[in-house]
Amino acid sequence: MAEKLTKKQLKAQQFKKSKEEREHDKSLKRAAEQEPPEEPAPAKKKRKTRRGKKGKSRQEHHNRFLVFVGNLDKETSQTELQAHFKSSSPDQIRLRPDKGIAFLEFEPKDNIQRRMDIALLQHKTTLRGRQINVELTVGGGGNSNERLQKLQQKNEKLINERRERIKNMVIQDKSSEKSSEKSQTDQKTTTGVHPDRAKLLQ
Repeated sequence: MAEKLTKKQLKAQQFKKSKEEREHDKSLKRAAEQEPPEEPAPAKKKRKTRRGKKGKSRQEHHNRFLVFVGNLDKETSQTELQAHFKSSSPDQIRLRPDKGIAFLEFEPKDNIQRRMDIALLQHKTTLRGRQINVELTVGGGGNSNERLQKLQQKNEKLINERRERIKNMVIQDKSSEKSSEKSQTDQKTTTGVHPDRAKLLQ
């Protein structure tokens, strides 16, 4: 009567093969290796997963340019945001009404810097009676020190650019006011005189 052997016992028996059996097994292996396989094995299908780069499509990888919009009313809709940021024409708006935030995504095109600047000029504007925050952000999320430093540097640079822009606007306004006052005084003094003659008088 043959007893049932455990896996361990079966494995032990394989190692206890006689010299002749081992040589016979080797010859069979060699013969199998020399014979070419009749049918090639079908190509293994790649599993599509959501994790990592393997599951992603092979499209051109490019940086996403994101602008964070905060302090939104919870009832703010996608169409209201599109209307508010119409001048900057973002490629995609991701709205999180539960948190009162949104992200404006800009695809790298020819005038991306200008469009992002226009969107960033909307900082401290009102939408649905609330003053919204519009700031640069770094994609990816998380609170690592490296990411936070990168964000801080970008936002400091943006604040400095805003200050410079405001200074330039004030200077331009003053110069335009002076030139408009000067042109008005020139017109008052030269009334009744032909413009060509007025040029000669000056």
